[in-house]
Amino acid sequence: MMLLKDLGFDVEQAESGPRALAILESGPTDIVLTDVRMPGMNGLELLGAIKERYPQTAVVIMTGYGTIPSAVEAIKLGAYDYITKPFAVEEFRQVFKRLVEMQELTRENHLLREQLKTRQGFANIIGTSGKMQKIYRLILKAAAKRHHVLILGESGTGKELVARAIHAQSPWANQPFVPVDCGALAPTLIESELFGHVRGAFTGANQTRQGLLAAAGGGTLFLDEIAELPVELQAKLLRALQEREIKPIGSNERVRLEARIIAATNQNVEDAIKRGAVRKDLYFRLNVVSLKMPPLRERKSDIPALVHYFIDHFGGEEGRIAGISYEAMTRLMNYNWPGNVRELENAIQRAMVLGAGPLIQVKDLPSNLLYPMTAPAEGPEILALEELERRAILQALEATGGDRLRAAKLLGIGKTTIYRKIKQYGLAKDVALGETA
Repeated sequence: MMLLKDLGFDVEQAESGPRALAILESGPTDIVLTDVRMPGMNGLELLGAIKERYPQTAVVIMTGYGTIPSAVEAIKLGAYDYITKPFAVEEFRQVFKRLVEMQELTRENHLLREQLKTRQGFANIIGTSGKMQKIYRLILKAAAKRHHVLILGESGTGKELVARAIHAQSPWANQPFVPVDCGALAPTLIESELFGHVRGAFTGANQTRQGLLAAAGGGTLFLDEIAELPVELQAKLLRALQEREIKPIGSNERVRLEARIIAATNQNVEDAIKRGAVRKDLYFRLNVVSLKMPPLRERKSDIPALVHYFIDHFGGEEGRIAGISYEAMTRLMNYNWPGNVRELENAIQRAMVLGAGPLIQVKDLPSNLLYPMTAPAEGPEILALEELERRAILQALEATGGDRLRAAKLLGIGKTTIYRKIKQYGLAKDVALGETA
């Protein structure tokens, strides 16, 4: 009794199993400490009754040396732990300390999952930090009008999710949402993909094809990585936005442009304009409303919610992984996440594949979260960040036989990013490229 009170517990004592059940009936109880040997109802019978009627109550079994087999049986029946008499005070304290931490984590998991349910209307964007609350408000404001929207932010921050949320919250949510990855389109086909073509317009045009601008109808066209669009196509897109008309390749007829345009880029737009990668007039046309997604390192308070969302998303509730240990969560909170939410998602998915459960442990996390980088004995090789990035991408491509999509998944980056980086570093000449169908 005194040890439990010293640990900060409010303690109520029962002289028998039936009396303990009566106390439980009167109000919620977090923990029951019971002996195995008791007159009338023994400890195992009490454990069974508690698990049947009050499954959220944890039970610790106290046993003498001769009744250890009964204590082991109690663990199988659902007891949290057992303590052997006579016990050391520190051992007793540690059992209850671990139990309290587990219960706090369980309550936190439940609270986080309840909070996540309130965010489903925002296309599964997760986070309750101050910066994300501002994003939610901007989404609602942008959704109400058909103004064009520009979304800025680093790779992996969730720009497409924001675009989908704007569309889903708009009065035109029943109209198509058409995503276009500007960086992944083949240069020779970009114009045809966006604007469409008529039969015979060019070699291989065997039939008339509607472009994506027209396919969006009265809905939303999402142009991801707009800075990757060739400058000459940016000029044609600008004319289409100004005139609200589309001219398919090879056609003299114009099609009405009804869609709202949402564009996104992970580049610094001002720098892209200066080097000629983005037309200034197109930027002003698209930048009627702008949102900047915060990197994960600036909203680390959202990491626990994201982690539990990914655990549920990848089957944690029905599988062997039900949560994450305190130590593993601490590692995640202390990491800087250069790949943002996408990198965190990949880390959790990997941990769920490798982990034995029921909680993700530190050892299940990717190696860059486990071990600090150490210099070789002969002295450190100092490399520029760009060279480190180039080598990492090249190694991933070599490991996947040149499969760009699989390499992107290994690196925790998007397919648009790896297309751009391969081009930037000229890696096409170093490895035969392909991709999974």
